[in-house]
Amino acid sequence: MNGPTQAPVILLAFANDPDDHLNMLSGERKSISEALSQYEDKRYIRVEVEPDAAVQDVFGLFNRFNDQIAIFHYGGHANGSALELETPSGGNEAAQAGGLARLMGLSAGLQLVFLNGCATRGQVKALLENGVKAVIATQVPVDDTMATEFAEQFYQALAGASTIKESFDSACALIATRYDHRREIGDFRGLQMGDDSTPVDAALTWGLYVHPDGEAALAWKLPEQAETEVVISGAAPTGQPGAPVSDGLIGRLFNAIAPFSPEVSVLLEISQRTGTQDLRTVRQMVMDAFPSPVGEQLRKLFVSDTVDEDRLRQLALTYETVAKLFSFALVSQLWNAIYDNPALAITAEQWDSIDAFEKLDEQQQRSFDYPAFFVLVDEILKANGIAPFMTECDRLAEALKDAPSDQAHRSMEQLRSNLAGGKVAAAEMESACMQAEDALGTLLSDLAFIVGYKLATIKGIAIRKTRHKPAEFSHRQVMLDRVTAGFVDSDEIRVAFTDNESVILLKDVADATHYLNLTPFLIDQNALTGNAKTKIYFYNHYDASQDAYHYLSIADISDRLVISNAMSAAELAIYLPIKGLMEEFRDRVKRP
Repeated sequence: MNGPTQAPVILLAFANDPDDHLNMLSGERKSISEALSQYEDKRYIRVEVEPDAAVQDVFGLFNRFNDQIAIFHYGGHANGSALELETPSGGNEAAQAGGLARLMGLSAGLQLVFLNGCATRGQVKALLENGVKAVIATQVPVDDTMATEFAEQFYQALAGASTIKESFDSACALIATRYDHRREIGDFRGLQMGDDSTPVDAALTWGLYVHPDGEAALAWKLPEQAETEVVISGAAPTGQPGAPVSDGLIGRLFNAIAPFSPEVSVLLEISQRTGTQDLRTVRQMVMDAFPSPVGEQLRKLFVSDTVDEDRLRQLALTYETVAKLFSFALVSQLWNAIYDNPALAITAEQWDSIDAFEKLDEQQQRSFDYPAFFVLVDEILKANGIAPFMTECDRLAEALKDAPSDQAHRSMEQLRSNLAGGKVAAAEMESACMQAEDALGTLLSDLAFIVGYKLATIKGIAIRKTRHKPAEFSHRQVMLDRVTAGFVDSDEIRVAFTDNESVILLKDVADATHYLNLTPFLIDQNALTGNAKTKIYFYNHYDASQDAYHYLSIADISDRLVISNAMSAAELAIYLPIKGLMEEFRDRVKRP
C-alpha cells in the first residue's frame, strides 16, 4: 500500500550579492509567499522559502522533497550558464546550469522551473534535455523592479486558479501594459550586466519553453483541496448542518458499557427511572470507564464539536487504539501459552499472520488489520483449549462477524486506508464523520467488556513480612483509568505479587493472582525512569535496518520513543529491559 500523498511543494530560492545588491529581491519573496499563503494555510500546498540560497541548500531541498516539488523559482543574479548562489561564508559562487539541470530532471513531479534572473535562456536547453517539463527564462538582462512585478503577477494569477500558461500570459500582459513594450536599464539580475543601454521589446524579455512531452504542464494549476483529505463513498449527508457531534456515540457507549461497569449501570438505571440524563456526567463516565489509552482518545473526540479532517483522523485513531489494545492483550497471552507449551498447535496460515505482526515496519503498520489479527490469536488459544484471559473473548469472533459489525470493521479499515492516501471533498466531510462515528460505535459496543478489566502500571514491588505473619507485597502503582481525574501513584498491599515495571491488565484490583502483563507492547516510561504519575507508549513498529523499536505516546502520537542501541549509554540502560523483552518475544513466538 502506498503512503499518504504529500502536498505539492513550491520551492522559492533567492540569492543576493552584497557587492551588487538587488533591492527588490526581498519584496519579490514576500509578494510570492503572500500570494500563495491562502493555499498553504489550507494545506493544499507547501511553500518552502530559502532566502539566502547556497548550492547545498538547493540540493538539500530537492533531496528532501524530491517528487513533491511542483515549481522551482529562482530570484537573483544569473546568466545563460549559471545561477549566482550564496556561500556559507557570506560570499557568492556560480552554480553551473548543467549540474542543476540534472538535479531538477530527477524530480518527476516538477512542472515548472522559473529562472527570474538576467538572460537565463541559455540554461533552458539543459533543463529540457534532462526532462524538465516547462521553463520560464529571460532572453536579456532584466530590470530588478520589472522582474519583481512579472513574478508577482504570475503568482497572483496562479493563486487565482489560472494555469501556468494563463499565469505567464497574464504577467506578460502586465509588463506590456505598464512599460508600453519598452523598459529602462536599471538594476539588472545578471552576473555581468555589460553596458548595453538599448531599450528592448518587453515581449522578448521572458519566454515560456516547453518540453516536447511537457504540454500538460501548461495546464497545471494549484490544487483546490488538500491531498490528505479523504473521500468516503456512500456516506449520505445528514441534512442537519450544525448538529451536535458525539452525542449519539456517547449515548450508545453509555448503554453498551453499563453491563460491565457498576457505576455506569447505576447511573443508567437512574436515568431510565427519572427520564432525564445529564450529558456531561454521562460523557465523563464513558471516558473514565475505558482503560486510559482508549479513554484518552475518546476525551479528544468528545472535546471538539468541529466536523473536519482532524475529527475524522481522531475517529480512526480511537478505533486503532482499541484494536491495538486487544491485539496486545491477546498476543501477550499467546506468548505466555507458547512459553508454557512450545508445541502449541498453530497452522501455517496462522503463523503467517503472527510473522506479519512481528515484522511490521512503519509503512505496513498503517494498513495492518488489527481486529482480524486479534480474532485469529483468540482462535489459536481456543483451538488449543486455552481459556482467554478476558472470558468474553469466547464470543469475540462471532460478535465481529455479524453483518453490522463486519460492515463497521470494513468501513474503519477503509477509512484508515483512505486517510493514508486519499481525499475527501469538503461537502462530504460531515457525512464521512458520521459514517465513521457510527462504525466506531458499533465496534466499541462489541468490545465494551474491556471496561470490566483494570489497567495498571506497576512501578515497584516491596516485600512486607513480620514475624509469624504471611508475607505481603506492596505494589507502587498507577491505575490507568478515570482519565478525567488525572493519575496518581498509590501503594496497594496484596497477598500475591505481579510483575515489576510493567503495564498489567487485572480482572480484579483486589486480586493480583489473575493478571496479564502487556509489556513490552505497552510501556509506562515513568515506571522505567522513576518519575511520578504515568506516560504510556504503545508499540508501533520495528525498524530492522536500525534494530529499533518504535513507540507512540497515547497522549500525543507525534511523541515517539525509539529504543535502539543508538541511544546514549544512560538511556539504553533505562530501556534495555524493554528491548530485551521484545527480543525475547520475537525469539520465543516464532515459527518452528
